[in-house]
Amino acid sequence: PEESKSIKVEESKSPEVEELQSKTGEGTEHRGADDLNILKAEVSNNLKTEGPTSSHDKHSTSQIENVDLHKLVKGNPFYQEAAKVLGGKLMVEDAEHRTMILNYCEHFRSAYDTKDIDFIRQVFSEKALIIVGKVVKTAEETSDYMPRENVEYNVRSKQEYLRNLSQIFMRNGTIRVRFTSFRIMRHPTMEGIYGVTLRQKYDSDTYSDDGYLFLLWDFRNPSMPKIHVRTWQPAQSVHNPDDVFSLSDFNLN
Repeated sequence: PEESKSIKVEESKSPEVEELQSKTGEGTEHRGADDLNILKAEVSNNLKTEGPTSSHDKHSTSQIENVDLHKLVKGNPFYQEAAKVLGGKLMVEDAEHRTMILNYCEHFRSAYDTKDIDFIRQVFSEKALIIVGKVVKTAEETSDYMPRENVEYNVRSKQEYLRNLSQIFMRNGTIRVRFTSFRIMRHPTMEGIYGVTLRQKYDSDTYSDDGYLFLLWDFRNPSMPKIHVRTWQPAQSVHNPDDVFSLSDFNLN
């Protein structure tokens, strides 16, 4: 529901907290935006105003290992989306974009395992909106006499996210990220804009969590796709599919 996605800009004790909270005592970036609609408008603005990436920042698609769609089995989280591509019913350009999304998302996942901070830095747009959720138990009781759970979301800038992530990479010898579900949504009117929703399980030497990740991908420059939005929600806060951020949550028209 929309009301469950309210934004609070404050220090987090969420899943991903230890992994994203700066050890220097810095909290999230205070952007003065306490309304999700303001943040959605920022995303729309960024998509309209952000120009093409300069060539010296370019990461070549040749650096991205191709996923062999024909070899994916039913247990693979990419299987259903790969089957759509291989089914031959998609427009050629849409099928190419979806194939690139599968390749880039697999590389994005492995970048955390291999601590490839350079790739993560390159793939996020400069004005990327990064939202991390946490579950907060309130004093209010439900009908079962249990504390009611609310979800608060903290906003981070690209720079803050990368700074904290670099510290995480240094503190942990091993990090493992797995995807267990995967869905691609094409924007109905904006060519090259896609939303990806997936379930992510994260394990490191010091921390683990389970939650839902949403990525808003921009493939308008096919040689350098960008992520404009990354949201993360703890699994325990998601009770039905509508609770998860998706492409429809952002007004991009």
